[in-house]
Amino acid sequence: MKPSTRALCGAYSLAVLFLAHCAATSARADGWWYGIGLFATSMLLLVALAREYVAADQARAAAVRAERAARLGMWQSQARADLYSGCCERWWTSCGTEHDTAHCTRKDQTA
Repeated sequence: MKPSTRALCGAYSLAVLFLAHCAATSARADGWWYGIGLFATSMLLLVALAREYVAADQARAAAVRAERAARLGMWQSQARADLYSGCCERWWTSCGTEHDTAHCTRKDQTA
């Protein structure tokens, strides 16, 4: 989680505690409507706090997926380069037989 997200979550938590205190104080002073409004507002802040954690988890999961995809792409390109660097004939055309390098059409092959 980023430091700015942690600071925002901390501010949300403090706001929830303050609004809960205000709601309890209003309810004790016979201000039920204010208490209900402050309680509802504190619940909205709790939802925002939960959303910040979910967004941080999603961002972390997206970063992990991107890193895995990059690694897989690197391995695939390396395997492809190894496959195609061998000779003019591929394994599916030679059917496992030895290839005669004297008649090879690739320029980088030595006879």
